[in-house]
Amino acid sequence: MDVYAVYKKTLLLIIAYGGTLASFSLFPSPRGWGLGEFIGALLFSPLQVLAASFCFVAGFLGYSIFVQDLIRLVYQTHINPLVLKERVLFLLVALLSILHLLFTNWLATFPILILASLYGIMDADLNSKR
Repeated sequence: MDVYAVYKKTLLLIIAYGGTLASFSLFPSPRGWGLGEFIGALLFSPLQVLAASFCFVAGFLGYSIFVQDLIRLVYQTHINPLVLKERVLFLLVALLSILHLLFTNWLATFPILILASLYGIMDADLNSKR
């Protein structure tokens, strides 16, 4: 991996982790999480709900890149050892950030993990030479 790829992966991890944490704090509190609560929050603070939704999407899209990387790591047969070490390091840091999110708010982390896993699996192109 070159310096640009390391920078890109680091930035993606920061965006995924930060976006997920920001969405936790921006979404309205789930005291009654019904349709009326969501419509009320949407009517009275639309920018907050929009920002929380944007952070949620940025979070799960960022983590889906690491799911793709994990799938490529498992299914590719020949990888440069230096690239392998960097990929494993980034995957371990991503796993640690996911564990922190699970301990922070496990109920909101599961939809992010499910969507990231589904999108990462669907978008992983194992035939490409990345």
